[in-house]
Amino acid sequence: MKNKMGSRCIKKVTLLLLLPLGFFFMIGVGSYFNHQVIDTAVEGCEKLEGEVNLEKDILAINWSFSCER
Repeated sequence: MKNKMGSRCIKKVTLLLLLPLGFFFMIGVGSYFNHQVIDTAVEGCEKLEGEVNLEKDILAINWSFSCER
């Protein structure tokens, strides 16, 4: 009986530790790929000799981009 309660406690602690790690991992992955897209768009605009108008937050979750020639 005591062993079952101990294993339940370990499972709960593991879950409580993994949930925030998974959340931050997903935010980080999204931010990384958004930065990659933004960098590609900026390079393409510069090749066209356009003027880059870029607005983004620190994690690049909310961003807008335009290229004016």
